[in-house]
Formats: sequence, structure tokens, C-alpha cells
Amino acid sequence: MKLLVKLLLSLVLLIVLLLSLGYAVLRSHWGIAAACRWISDATPYHLSIARLSHDWSHPLTFHIDQVTFGEDGQPALLIAGKLSLSLTARQLISPAHFAQITIEQGTLVLSNLTPEATLPISADRLELQAVKLLNPYPTNCLSAKQLNGTLTPWTPSQQAVLGKRFTFNFSAEDVHVAHRQFDKLVAQGSKDFQQLTITALSGAVERGTFEGKLSRSADGQWQIPRLQLDNIRFQTDKGLADLFAPAMLSPVTIQDLTINHLSIVGPNWVINDVSANGQNLSNISGLAGHLALNAESLMLGTEQWSQPHLRLTAAEGNLTLDQFDADWAKGTVSAKGQWLRKTGALQLDKLDFSNVRYTLPSDWRQFLQLPLPQAIQSITLNNLSVENVLFIDISPDFPFQMTAAHITGSQLQIAQQHQWGLWKGEAEYYAAAATFNRQDIRALWFKVSATPDELRVQDIKGLIQEGPMIGNLAISQSPTHPFTLSLQGERVPYEAFTHWFWPHPLSGQGNFSVNLKGNLPSLTASPSSLQGIFTTPTFSQQVGSE
Repeated sequence: MKLLVKLLLSLVLLIVLLLSLGYAVLRSHWGIAAACRWISDATPYHLSIARLSHDWSHPLTFHIDQVTFGEDGQPALLIAGKLSLSLTARQLISPAHFAQITIEQGTLVLSNLTPEATLPISADRLELQAVKLLNPYPTNCLSAKQLNGTLTPWTPSQQAVLGKRFTFNFSAEDVHVAHRQFDKLVAQGSKDFQQLTITALSGAVERGTFEGKLSRSADGQWQIPRLQLDNIRFQTDKGLADLFAPAMLSPVTIQDLTINHLSIVGPNWVINDVSANGQNLSNISGLAGHLALNAESLMLGTEQWSQPHLRLTAAEGNLTLDQFDADWAKGTVSAKGQWLRKTGALQLDKLDFSNVRYTLPSDWRQFLQLPLPQAIQSITLNNLSVENVLFIDISPDFPFQMTAAHITGSQLQIAQQHQWGLWKGEAEYYAAAATFNRQDIRALWFKVSATPDELRVQDIKGLIQEGPMIGNLAISQSPTHPFTLSLQGERVPYEAFTHWFWPHPLSGQGNFSVNLKGNLPSLTASPSSLQGIFTTPTFSQQVGSE
């Protein structure tokens, strides 16, 4: 028995002696260099250490200075001023697993780790102190300075350098993600394989701040219980429609959205000082939720809208315009309606213009020839009201102006099958004064009625100088748009019609009647063919062949 005790004591002393010898060797410059050479030769990694230190007040923690570590044939993955390793009883069966690894004043270059590599160490807790992070891949640009935080546990695996299941708590300065810069970023949460949960997220971006919490499911859907954006200003190279296109947006649900004083500058649009509130916004299974938005101004091309106010409700993919109001062209505009996803029908229950002073863009006729966006198949104005509006067209071929115009319309279908036109509905039009191709007309009034087969302008009435004029116009909805026009009047200067459509010179004044027919390339174009007769008590003129 005494012999057995002596043998055990001798074995313990031998182990202590070997550990002491190993400890002394590792603390020497020669020992550290030899250990690094052995690891570099025996493993697919390279390691360089300047010095190993140890404090007996913390006997299970070793400190390593000036560490460089990486894969063979690759630049360094880690360059650290100080690395601390805390041992655990698990070291007896898993020598590469530590209780805690602390990296201080270091740089991590994630792009220097090949995707198929698996790091040979792990820890119950990974702590970063003032670490710089780099991942300069063009498709996943990521960098951060002064990264501080913890990861628990840290069990790296192939293509998952942070591990597959862990909790985290990090803060960082000067963070770049996909070429977007963030500052004072703070995040805490957890990851469980493909499920990511961020219980708190805040930071500064684009001269503003944000805070909220969010999660991403295994199938890539985002759930955001709360998100607040304050005083953010940023620029984008995308058009307004492209920025919010479905292809640009990940599947997301935002339960509570708050935006204060947001401004965005695009290539041909600007939205300034936006404040908004949204509830249960989602694009996962069609549009859903409620959004209320106010802005100081919105500029689209050369058009500026002041003080726009918008309230939207979406359900089952359909979109309801609860309210839209804005100051535009020195007047006001308001609208209500809905867009139906299945049919692509945009129905405005109300569209009102009041005191607008508007000059039409030079390409407005060409614009009406363009198809509507794919999402909008038709547009119907259930109630149209235009009050005291001035419209001006400055095109050189046929300029016109309408002063103090009033229009009321109902059930007007102004687009179908993605094409502009006037396909259904009725309207009445009145203008105190109008000018068509430099010819004045006063008290212009007429009715418009449209069917899928024909467009009629009936009971045309107006005064040319002191002479009254009445008439009717009918235009077919077929592609060639054949039309008939009849006008009669008294004490009218005949030269007025040479400003409009009559191709031959006219002079004099008196009674007249005009009967014309022809074809129109489009509803806004001049006739491509013309036949008819201009009759007065003293002469008549004919165009084309009757």
C-alpha cells in the first residue's frame, strides 16, 4: 500500500514537473516560436505569437500578445494585440474548446477564410474588445470599427464562422453593410440555425437614427414588431417606382412603423420631411396594413406637390386610398379610391382639382400613347370635379389655354387594357374663356359621353367674338378613329376656322355651317384625312371628295 502511495505521489510530482517545465518553455521566446512552428507544420493553419503571459491570481487564464492566425496559403484571418484563453475542465476531452476567448485590439478579416474551412477552436464565450472587422467581398461588403461584444457559445462550423446557434450582444462604430454606413450600432439577440432574432437594434445612419427589433425566419421572411426612423436623409440612384418595386423588397411584416422627418433624394424625384405611421404592414401574401403619411413636399420630375397627406389601407392584396390631399400647381388636389390586385383596376371614387394653374408638359401627347404600368389595367373616375382651373398647352403646332374651367364627370373610364383613352362615362365642361391655336372663344360649354364603341361631344356651345356657335362631334373608338363634326353659327368671323381645322383661307363674317368627316391617328392628333364642306349664305368651300 505504501508503495502504491509512493508511486502515485511520484506520478503527480512528475506531471507537475512536466507542466512546470512546459509552462516555463512556453513562456520563453524559444518555446513560443517552437510551438508556433509545430502548429503551423501539423495543421492547415499558420500561427505567430510574440509572448505568452500568465497571472496566478487567475490561474486558468493565459494571455497571448501579438497574435497572427490564418489558413495556410491565405492572408491572416486574425491579427490581435492581445488574446486571452480561459481554460475549463472540458479541456481534458476537447483540448481546442475553451471557457472563454477574448480578443483585444485586433483585426478580423473574414474574407481571408475560405468557405469550406472550419476553425479548429471553440469557446463557451467569445468576447471582442475594440476589434476591427473586415469582409470586403463586393457582394457582401461588411466592415466595422471598435467592435465590442460577446457571442455565447462560439462553435464555428463550415460556412458558419459564428456558429449555427448562439446569443449575441454587440456594439460598433463606423459600420459599413452593403456600402451603407452606420454608426453607434448596438444589437443584441440570438440565432438558431436559419432563425435570426434581434431583440434590440439601434444606431445612426444617414445623419439620422433608427431603433427597433426584428426577426428572420428560416424561409427568409422578416418580422419587425417595431421600427422607428428619425431625421434620416439619404440619396439613391433608383427611381421612385424602382425603389419600392416588389423585386427590391424582401418578404416583410412591420407591426409598428414610425417615421419622423425622413428625406430622400432620387435621380429625378425628391421627397422632403416625411412623417409616417404604419400598422401591420406586410407584403408576404399580398399587400396588407395601414399607413398614414405626411410630407413637406414631393417633387417628381418638374412637378412639385406641397403638403401631401396620404392614408392607405391594404387587405388581401388590394389597396384602398382612404385619403389623398396636396397643394399642387397653386391649387389643391384630393382623391379617394382603391386598386384591385386581381383585375389591376384603379377606381377613384373621388378626384377633385380646385384653383389649379397648370402648364401641360411638352410631351403630354406622347405620354398618352405609352402603356400604363403592368399593375394598372384600367382607371375609372367615379366622380370627377374640376373647379376654377387654368390649363395651358404651349406646344407650337396647336397651343391652347382654358381659363376658369369647370368639369364634372361620373363613371369616366380613362384607361383600359393598359391604354389611355376615354372609354366610358359622362362629363360636362365649361370654360369662361379659351384659346385654341391663338383663336379666342368665350363661354365654351359641351357634354361628353363615351362608350366602348363611340365618343360623343354634344351640345357644343360658345361665342367667337359676338357670334354664337353650336355643334356636335362623334368619334369612333376603332383604331383609325373615324369622326364626324357638324357646326353652325351666326355672325362668326370665318377666319377663326383656319386657325383650327379648315385647310383653305377664309374671310368675312356671318352665318355658316360646317360638316366634316375624317380619321384621327389618335384622340389628341390632327386628322389624317378630311372631307367636308363649309357653307355660308354667299359662298361654300369643299375639302376632300364628297
